[in-house]
Amino acid sequence: MQNLGRTTLATTVVLLGLALASGKAAAAELSGDITFTSDYAFRGISQTEEAPALQGGLTLSAESGFYVSVWGSNVDFLAEGTLELDVMLGWSGAINDDWSTDVGIMRYGYPNAEIDGSNFWEIYGSLSYKDLTFGLAYSDDYYANSGNFIYLYASYSYALTDSISLDMQLGQNEYDDSSASYMDWSVGLSTEVMGAGVSLAYVDTDIDGSYLADSRVILSVSKSF
Repeated sequence: MQNLGRTTLATTVVLLGLALASGKAAAAELSGDITFTSDYAFRGISQTEEAPALQGGLTLSAESGFYVSVWGSNVDFLAEGTLELDVMLGWSGAINDDWSTDVGIMRYGYPNAEIDGSNFWEIYGSLSYKDLTFGLAYSDDYYANSGNFIYLYASYSYALTDSISLDMQLGQNEYDDSSASYMDWSVGLSTEVMGAGVSLAYVDTDIDGSYLADSRVILSVSKSF
């Protein structure tokens, strides 16, 4: 799949999403969000040299639970690339009143990066029980041709009050080269202010000797539409 061009991929995913909506405008819903964050930390590692990021996404969802999404952010790493542009195709839905799931395939794209293997695919899946989620992502050729990669994580959101939640996540990053494997975690508070989502999170990893993976506090403000 890595030989597919960005244009071909985007066209294919959009057509699949429209087909899943069964051609009925009433059966599909378009939603989006825009976020400003003081640092874009992906799996605990800064993608912006610890600088702010502006991010946004659009999702077309069908009543059946299938969806297609595009998401983008500015990035700045290894002096290569200034843009991340991702495309997802998946399905999410409720199993019963307490359980839900989300599965799909995702392509991470860096259009102006020159690093070999910077664009890669992942399949992902998660299972949630109320506010507790367990998830897994897998790539057979992760970023920079680093081979097989598995990300296992658990997250939990606890309502402290009617308007404030305590959010926690723990993740394990497993590479073919076990010496590169690491753990990441975050603890934060989230709320809503004047219709916008606001979160303040402490993010850290067990990687030594890299300022991009050191502990930090990240402020994010987002608006959905």
